Amino acid sequence: MKPIEIISSNITRDRNLSDKKIYVIEGEVHVLKGVRLTVADRATILLVNGVFPKSQVRRSVLIFDQGSQLAAKRFTIRAANEHRKPVKDADNGGVWFLGNYCNASKDRVSVRVNRKSPLSRFSATLIATYDLGRKDTYTSRKTGKELDIGDDIDGFSVLGVGPTEWAVAAVRSHYSGDDGFDCTNSHISLDRLEIRHPTEDGMNVSSSRIEIHKSLWIDLRKTIQTDRDLFDLETDDGASYVELWRGCWVRLDGVFGDDLRLSSRDMPAPDVCPDNETAYSFSGQLKTASLVYSIDED
Repeated sequence: MKPIEIISSNITRDRNLSDKKIYVIEGEVHVLKGVRLTVADRATILLVNGVFPKSQVRRSVLIFDQGSQLAAKRFTIRAANEHRKPVKDADNGGVWFLGNYCNASKDRVSVRVNRKSPLSRFSATLIATYDLGRKDTYTSRKTGKELDIGDDIDGFSVLGVGPTEWAVAAVRSHYSGDDGFDCTNSHISLDRLEIRHPTEDGMNVSSSRIEIHKSLWIDLRKTIQTDRDLFDLETDDGASYVELWRGCWVRLDGVFGDDLRLSSRDMPAPDVCPDNETAYSFSGQLKTASLVYSIDED
């Protein structure tokens, strides 16, 4: 069994995380500006579930600050219980990447462009996340009742990150407590993105452009839950675009989303009427590029 190392304060100097240990995040942990975090291939990081009052999101959270760096191959981030054991329960703050490309803000986390600060630099072969984020309700252990705990939190969040700051080839987000992958006021590209069974939407894209080169798989098989879409594109600070390159393998299963536009010769036209709950499914390799976008609706 691998030894456990607790990380409960900010990472203030360059640091290596080994695959010979399991690293546990307790509370709010930032990788500070100018600091490089190097993560070994197949390393594991755990985020402890539960309330941490001193955290701005009141949960354990790992935040890569503006001007920080990640250098990694394949690594995993999972939820853990108070005994620091992996669990299949999303009640944490997820993982955040903050850039110096555009002003951005959500869930009390914000970033402002500062040309005197260095650019962020996030590089990884694969970031695989399981049970990250937080639902807006949970079941009380004492009473068994469903309690409202306020805003939910996405599993994987990208804020204000530009194309020269982002070199993450693939992201896997399974069983997020809210949206599986959130991108706000950013422009990034990925070779592969895989999202399975988030509590709410698959991709939440706010005034951002995401390019996907090789594969996109979003599995939100329709359930009794409503307002749970493959794509939620918001336009508060400008249009949002999801670009699927020619040759990209696409697998979609769920409700497409409201008030969107799809430009594609390969994919069937979806129902995008407000509040629709029509199931949408597509699986295949694109012969030509496709675009999911919204200019002035969200």
